[in-house]
Amino acid sequence: MIIPGRVHWAEILRYVGRPLIWLLAWDIVVTAIYLHTRGSLTFPGLPLSLLGSVIAVYLSFRNAAAYARWWEARTLWGAMVNHSRSFAREIRLLLPHDVPGVKEELVRRHIAYVHALRLHLRCEPPWDELARRLTLDEVTRLKGVANVPNAIMNRTAEIIATQMGLDSMRLATVTHTMSALSNAQGGMERIKNTPFPNQYSAYPVLFTHAFCFLMPVGLVGSLGIYTPLGSTAAGFLLLALLKIGDDMQSPFSNTKNDVPVNALARVIEIDLLDGLNEPHTLKPAVAEGGVLW
Repeated sequence: MIIPGRVHWAEILRYVGRPLIWLLAWDIVVTAIYLHTRGSLTFPGLPLSLLGSVIAVYLSFRNAAAYARWWEARTLWGAMVNHSRSFAREIRLLLPHDVPGVKEELVRRHIAYVHALRLHLRCEPPWDELARRLTLDEVTRLKGVANVPNAIMNRTAEIIATQMGLDSMRLATVTHTMSALSNAQGGMERIKNTPFPNQYSAYPVLFTHAFCFLMPVGLVGSLGIYTPLGSTAAGFLLLALLKIGDDMQSPFSNTKNDVPVNALARVIEIDLLDGLNEPHTLKPAVAEGGVLW
């Protein structure tokens, strides 16, 4: 996630990059042809205002849908933070006190689950993180399953249900929180595994680039030598809107526009270790180069 800060114009210009350069080159070509022919080569009049309005509305709807995916992903991770705190608190307060070390083990298992989930969403291997928190036998077993975080959660539920001797009310309380955690994970996986509709993904690219291609043709008769300036400026806005939608539609794609799952997982780990009163040296994640990962 890019941290808000001072505007860097060089970064803004690099944002649309290559398409903007091609647009500027095309604007110059159209203007040069028009000026070389001294206006004898006329281009058909185009309803640019109407076309531009339609493209802008289309991109606005598409970007709103993309942002909705990003914001839902962030909301689900917020729920993961809250339910993780509740889960750790219930483990400490509701489980029997005569089983030494089990509460600490369950809390550490949940920390392993959170890190496995963030890596699962970003399609990265979780084994280094899990090797520090789980037994070698369990890590070996997990290498044979498709959904590692779900398998960790299932094993945690099995330990609580079969080894803790909880009465039905306490077991129901803990199970309810674990169900909320699973629901949050399922929502994240739904966003990750459901592609953006083709109508919102491919068509805006086609329509926006086609409009940018036609724009200098329609403007050169009125703007003349200033066509590259006017056309490129307008095209930059449309290309930037297009790029924004591309960046927001995949909140777990491991780019700088992602939901900051690394930082959120670190928050959960710190809170749970603090709840165990264990000394540690972990600090909240900080932005690197203006980006919080």
